[in-house]
Amino acid sequence: MKRSLPCLLVVLTGCAQLPHDLPARPAMKTPETTTTLAALTAVAGQDTERHRLPEPWWISFESADLTRLIEMAIKDAPDLAAAQARLRAAEQAARLARLDAGVHYDTDASSIRQHLSKNGLFPPPMGGSTFTQTDITQNFSYTLDWWGKNRALVQAAGNELQAARDESAAINQSLTAAVADTYFAWAGVETQLVASRSLEAVHRKEHDLLKARFDLGLDSALPLIDARKNLDLDEDRIHGLTYLGRSLRYRMSALIGADPDHAADLPTPDLKTTLAPLPTRLPLDWLARRPDVAALHSRVEAASDRSDAARADFYPNLDLRMMVGLETLDLGKLLQAGSLTASIGPALHLPIFNSQTLKAKLGMREADYAAAVAAYNRTILQAARQAADAYALIASLEHRSQAQRQALRETEQTRALASQRHRLGLANPLDAFEADAAVLDQRMNGIDIQTARLRARVALYKALGGNTLLKDPVP
Repeated sequence: MKRSLPCLLVVLTGCAQLPHDLPARPAMKTPETTTTLAALTAVAGQDTERHRLPEPWWISFESADLTRLIEMAIKDAPDLAAAQARLRAAEQAARLARLDAGVHYDTDASSIRQHLSKNGLFPPPMGGSTFTQTDITQNFSYTLDWWGKNRALVQAAGNELQAARDESAAINQSLTAAVADTYFAWAGVETQLVASRSLEAVHRKEHDLLKARFDLGLDSALPLIDARKNLDLDEDRIHGLTYLGRSLRYRMSALIGADPDHAADLPTPDLKTTLAPLPTRLPLDWLARRPDVAALHSRVEAASDRSDAARADFYPNLDLRMMVGLETLDLGKLLQAGSLTASIGPALHLPIFNSQTLKAKLGMREADYAAAVAAYNRTILQAARQAADAYALIASLEHRSQAQRQALRETEQTRALASQRHRLGLANPLDAFEADAAVLDQRMNGIDIQTARLRARVALYKALGGNTLLKDPVP
């Protein structure tokens, strides 16, 4: 006990003082949804049954072309290749951290030809002689890690590895969502282009009839001018849609890792697809499981671990070191027992005289932690907003779609009556053309709504983090 007391005093007096001016650590946020996002919040006290979409989630749209394009993107996208490279680097970093926490091995071998001066430190006959010194040593060292520095660094590397995995999954998720969103936007444009050409054909028939009536002196020039304006608008719309379709084709080509020359080989997308029913309530506690949010959470944990390792540097630590080797001036005697050399002993590290540097390092680590928490809080709040926006947009589009379908039915009934009256000679043929144009206008409005519905569904799946959805509460 008397012998251990001086050692304890050395350890205690060798500690560096932790700084007292470090700011308080920020808290990690959880979105408040009781009021502002009540439509997305689960009913309190009721259980929810977890439901997964078909694996993978885009299969739910039942589009073979979309599935094929997404598979091509996952296979050849440069962003995913870069993410996989970062993941492999993180795996090696975690492996190095585990190795650094264990026993360190170091093997040295040297053979030096040396001539000593006669007038130097060693007198003759050693002075003035020439000899070859051969050394082979195996060094062992191990840090006792009393304060958990190595454990914290290993945990930090593990959290960084998990963050790399989650980031790879987040890139995969963003890429697949971008392909699906581009696919449906492109499909909407192509469908609108077909409808616009049909509308142009109707307006051209109307224009031709009005011109004939004007030439016969049956009508004034005003209806003909209006008909010409309609044709000009149709032409402008067709040109705009043609360019937009070509632009979306190029965007899709880039997403799947192909060059623009191969864009023409892509299949023309189809807007007809299946939309699975959504639950009426979506709890938001799963937002933390989104890949990008989970990656930032792992970054926060890694930053905390590195800060703990920096705190451990304020306390003394003890290394155990051992050396075993062979040393000789005569290479022929290298393997003889007399050439054996060895050493063993502890090495005590006292940080008391390095406190300013340690304080600066700890301050940096705490700042890194605060930045990681801020990034996490920003992302999880953004994720909540994205989910709320997507779900609210879907709900709004469902109401608009119902109203549009009703308007289309009424417009088609009006067209049927106009066609019947025209066949009976009771109505002007212009009335039938106007009815046809009204039906096409309603169908084009329906195409816009259907495109928006599909893209909103993709946005919701992305906000949900992939395949996870929740059913309505089970009674």
